[in-house]
Amino acid sequence: MRNKLFAIIILISILVIFCGCAKRSLPSFEERVALENPEDGDIKNLSIIFFDWEIYPEANNYKILLWHEDSLIWERIESGSSVKSSLPLKDGSYTWCVGVRIGEDDFDNWSDTLSFTINQRPFEVKSNTETPGLAHDCFPVENWLYVADGQSGLTIVNIEDILDISFVSNIDWYLQYDARGLCADAEINILAIADYRGEPPVYIFNITDRAEPVQIPVSSYPRLTDDVFGFWMRDTFFLLAADDDDGMYLFDFGTPGYIIQRGDPYGTEAFLRGVVAWDTIAAVAIEDAGVDIINIANPDNKIHIGSCDTPGEATRLRYYDGYLYVADGIAGLAVIDVGDPANPERVYQSDTQVGEAQDIEFATLDGTDYLALAIGSDGVLFYCLDNPASPELIHQLETPYAYGIGADNRAFYIADRDWGVVVTALE
Repeated sequence: MRNKLFAIIILISILVIFCGCAKRSLPSFEERVALENPEDGDIKNLSIIFFDWEIYPEANNYKILLWHEDSLIWERIESGSSVKSSLPLKDGSYTWCVGVRIGEDDFDNWSDTLSFTINQRPFEVKSNTETPGLAHDCFPVENWLYVADGQSGLTIVNIEDILDISFVSNIDWYLQYDARGLCADAEINILAIADYRGEPPVYIFNITDRAEPVQIPVSSYPRLTDDVFGFWMRDTFFLLAADDDDGMYLFDFGTPGYIIQRGDPYGTEAFLRGVVAWDTIAAVAIEDAGVDIINIANPDNKIHIGSCDTPGEATRLRYYDGYLYVADGIAGLAVIDVGDPANPERVYQSDTQVGEAQDIEFATLDGTDYLALAIGSDGVLFYCLDNPASPELIHQLETPYAYGIGADNRAFYIADRDWGVVVTALE
């Protein structure tokens, strides 16, 4: 009796298992991968595309193929069902598809091939080139772009044709550490690099031959240099350097062949990240302490004349038409009225809740003044300056990590950690 009962229980269990399986819809491995985003015919105002597709049963890996016009430009294998494109996408028509691998088989069950269009506006990617290091900042001089390339030192890029820029060369030097900022002047053919913890931490080149910079020996001045800014005052070229600990240094290039430190550095209450000057006034970005305004009419006696707090961490800053524009960390863009330098007043704050403001630059393109704000992992924000006291946000261009911005009368140049240099200009 006990054996009969046991046999009945086993029979019932088998029936339940098979009946349950019969009710389930087992996957068909002959089905194509189903694509979700971008959809066929989409038009995107983006430089990075998020590709997404349905999870395929028993999938081991997926292979994504992307074509621009008729050229295969990107091929990627992913374990998940989504991925962002890892190269800058320009305007044009694109097609894409995804295949799946199950077990050790080849990729198969390819999706339909869908099409989408990128139409970036008002700013679009024109071209790009990789650099050997992690590009932190860049500065154009005529048809050349100089790049502060992190632990790779100085990189030179040919920008004669902004639709097709190209890597020229890279210069590294003994005891170079982390190139973070740079500036240049075409009149006296000087290029200065802020090399954080380098020896020397402010490195100077003669760029008479634009493609073949020559080192100019200098003494070791500031130790933790984040930023440099060159400017003319009373027919003499000066250089400001931002040192994390010591403060703002001021150097005089008035005597050919000599670089002279003028006075003691201007000390700040927090880490000094950025410097700028106009007329006989300098301003410094001091992280969570905001901005200080300094009279430098007498370079040997720097006089503090005003301060203005900002809600974020002031990192870099630029002067334009009576206003200071501050890259203010997670608080975005701050605008300070410095018409009266002794009484600076913050008149505007643009906190878009994306990224972390790193650097800032201006350009006049087609008769309109624009501001570009590098915001790290969310790329670059572009503002129109028709009203300088209240910039209008008009566009975001995503890049993996935008550290710095350069500009001339043709384009903005983005110094990006992963993409190197990216040229953006009006469509």
